[in-house]
Amino acid sequence: MERIYPRFIVIHHTAGFDSSALTIDGYHRARGFGVEISSPAGLVKEYVKRGFKQTPSGVIVSIGYHYLIRAAGDVEKGRPDFVRGAHCTALGMNFKSIGIALTGNFDSVDNPDGRKGHKAPTSAQISSLRALLAHLVKIYQIPESCILRHKDVKGAATRCPGDRFWPGPGNYGILT
Repeated sequence: MERIYPRFIVIHHTAGFDSSALTIDGYHRARGFGVEISSPAGLVKEYVKRGFKQTPSGVIVSIGYHYLIRAAGDVEKGRPDFVRGAHCTALGMNFKSIGIALTGNFDSVDNPDGRKGHKAPTSAQISSLRALLAHLVKIYQIPESCILRHKDVKGAATRCPGDRFWPGPGNYGILT
C-alpha cells in the first residue's frame, strides 16, 4: 500500500444526519472506496474490533475520511492518516491530505430546514475540530494556510461544507 505524508487538511460535512464512522463506511463501500490494510497487526485488530470488514489478510476500510466529528463532539477515526483518502480528487488531495468530516448538512440551499441533518456545526463539533486541527498541525507541521474547506480546493466542484460552516482558509484560530 502506498503511504501518504499529509501536507494539507480538507474539511467536509457529511451532507446528512449524525451517523457513525462505521455507518459511513458502509455508504462508501457501496461506492467502491475501500482500501485493504494489512499492517501493522495492532491497527488491523483495532479496525476489526470496531466492526470494519475483515479479510484473510487484513481489514477493508471504506470510509473516505480520516476523521469524523459527530454532533456531540466525539471524534471517530476513519482511515489511518497514512492511507490515501477518498474525500477530494481535486488537485490530487486524496494523496496529500487528511480529510475531516463533520456530520450534518451545513448548506442552506440543500438543507434549508434541517430535514437532511443538523443545519450548522454544533459548538461541540467546533471545539473538537479546533483541538483535532491543533493536534494534526503540530504532528505533521501543516501550515494553517493549508487547512481548506472542500469547496476551496481549486477544481473541486462542490459547495461542501456548505455556507453555514464558518471559517475560510487560515481562519481556524488554532494557532492563537
